[in-house]
Amino acid sequence: MQIDTGFVTLVLGFVGVIVVMALVGVILWIRRTSTVRVPTQQLPTIEITLAPDDREAVATQLREAHAARGQGAGVTPKLPERVHPGRVLWVDDDPDTSMSETIALQRLGTAVLKTRHADAALAYLSAGTYTALVFGIAADSDLAAIDAFVASARASQPGIITLGYAAPSVVPDAGDFTLVRDPSELVAAVIAPLAVS
Repeated sequence: MQIDTGFVTLVLGFVGVIVVMALVGVILWIRRTSTVRVPTQQLPTIEITLAPDDREAVATQLREAHAARGQGAGVTPKLPERVHPGRVLWVDDDPDTSMSETIALQRLGTAVLKTRHADAALAYLSAGTYTALVFGIAADSDLAAIDAFVASARASQPGIITLGYAAPSVVPDAGDFTLVRDPSELVAAVIAPLAVS
């Protein structure tokens, strides 16, 4: 009996293609992304372990933020190993100027909602819970109006972290909030209460 080698080659090739397709399918299935739905009340119980690529992404974004603000390379803050998810409400009339800071916070498991207006921010604060409130401060900012806004925000959410984010050259009078000028300081201030000890 003679075996047709062409037929055997065809069968083995067909089997090989099926095996390769099966392996690709398994790899794609393992690497698939999924959606996890968690009620807001349970967010403080979740822990996120920061992967090395997340840490590097945060460092990259902070370097870009420092450079955009003319602050050189800057220093990446010491990041915790694990964090709870957080929510930041950011009020700024030009929200695109802080994209690197936003991406850095998101890589740390923090959701960032941005608005241009204080009235909208107060509506958001009355509708949901936030870890921190960040607002831009310019040289011509009305500090009395900012203090009134911060007081309303704290009345709506006692214990919320309030951070005024100013350019390095802006020197406002002291207000009833924490003033930060450095992207790393901003990220460190937002992440500090979210760190898992």
